[in-house]
Amino acid sequence: MKTRTIKIAVLFAILFLTNGGFISTLSAAEHSMSGQARMTVIKKEALPVGDIEGHFLMLSEAHGSNTNTGEWFIMDGAEGISRTQPDLIKGNGSQSGYFTMTKDGNQTMVKYKGHVKTVVSPDKKPITSFERVWTYYKCTGIYEGFQGQGTYNGKYISETDYIVEFNGVINKP
Repeated sequence: MKTRTIKIAVLFAILFLTNGGFISTLSAAEHSMSGQARMTVIKKEALPVGDIEGHFLMLSEAHGSNTNTGEWFIMDGAEGISRTQPDLIKGNGSQSGYFTMTKDGNQTMVKYKGHVKTVVSPDKKPITSFERVWTYYKCTGIYEGFQGQGTYNGKYISETDYIVEFNGVINKP
């Protein structure tokens, strides 16, 4: 009797730990993604901090579109809106913000943080680039429950336009 009880307990433990033997089919599907967003700044405000010359807090909003180039085409062709808050000293510093993509009533929202770097070209024009890490924090519609993170880098190609190239991993529930 004692041996039978132990065997039943072991069987239940195995079924519990392996989720009934379906662990691999119930785990999230992981997909790599990469792409590019082309954005245009439509609003920008710079507030001087006042502690040292060239120190500004900024708030900007940019609109554009998303194109995917990776294995999985999440939000390919979506409208993108980026809301960014840089803290810059002479064009260099930290940055954080949110990037929202919307397509066909579905939405993904990314939170990001990173660094901005500005150098002066030989013809005395600023060249601004940035690197960031991002994380999905809210997804709706067909993307409900998705999770993901990655990196991206970008650069301004004019005073108001910039390109962002990104890559990462998305986990589909």
